[in-house]
Amino acid sequence: MRKILVVDDEADLAHLYRLVLEMSGYEVRAATSGKEALRLLREDIPHLVLLDVMMPGMDGIEVCHQIRKGDIPSERQPVIIMYTANDSAENRMSSHAAGANELVSKDVPVEKLTAKINGYLLAPAPT
Repeated sequence: MRKILVVDDEADLAHLYRLVLEMSGYEVRAATSGKEALRLLREDIPHLVLLDVMMPGMDGIEVCHQIRKGDIPSERQPVIIMYTANDSAENRMSSHAAGANELVSKDVPVEKLTAKINGYLLAPAPT
């Protein structure tokens, strides 16, 4: 089963994404802070991280950077989809520079976000 970690300081939103993704057949864990996300990542590397950009304390950009620079020991790197209410050019550049696969706006319908996640996780492996 494919695993996803949802990281959002808004617990209600993290819970909503968790429910929707579980209904799509994924095993989902949630974190409400960057620090908690890194702790969970050290326990078990998911296939994909859905990561909020704007969080108090450690923001999503820093979490993404720490994952990509090797602070999380793993044989495989998860796909990282960052999402934000502010999809400015600056956030796009910062997300890309930190190593995110993609940045999406929080106003994207949940069905489209799920389809995007499915595209990353359900696509056949390259031969």
